[in-house]
Amino acid sequence: MESFLIIAILTASFIVLLMHWGLLLLQIVFAVVVTSFLPTDWFMAAVIIQALFGLWILRQAFQAARYQYQLELEKTQRIPQHYTEGGRSGIKKNFL
Repeated sequence: MESFLIIAILTASFIVLLMHWGLLLLQIVFAVVVTSFLPTDWFMAAVIIQALFGLWILRQAFQAARYQYQLELEKTQRIPQHYTEGGRSGIKKNFL
């Protein structure tokens, strides 16, 4: 049970970093349902699902960091423009 909650909290913190509030709400609801209402027979499957989801969110966080770094290089004109080409600012609402 503790490992599931640790993975869920880490995943939620990366979701906050990615600025996707709907997905954060879904993560919280999933964690509450699993810890409160899920039968113990299915708990291991829920832990695996949570771990895979956490890895996907971690991958998205690394991609967001890479995007932000490339955007900074473009705005300081160190590399050719791709995301800021044609007057675009390159700003995203969220990183998913």
